[in-house]
Amino acid sequence: MHRYDDENVLQLYLSIKDSNEPMVNEIQRNAVDLLTGMARNGNSEAGIALEDLARAPMVHPLLREQIRSVIGTQVRAR
Repeated sequence: MHRYDDENVLQLYLSIKDSNEPMVNEIQRNAVDLLTGMARNGNSEAGIALEDLARAPMVHPLLREQIRSVIGTQVRAR
């Protein structure tokens, strides 16, 4: 995992990654949307977080697809 200096990026990353629920929830979807907006506004750490999440095995497959569609590339699993 990349070390995130931006506390907002870190908290959004963790809200997506560390969910123990079997289903995708609204908080996770909103966190992806917020990271996307931050990345589009020039926050490079938000973009890195999205790329990391696209490769993370513990992220729900539906969220991973949402993230991959945002970053515009198929990211290989680690």
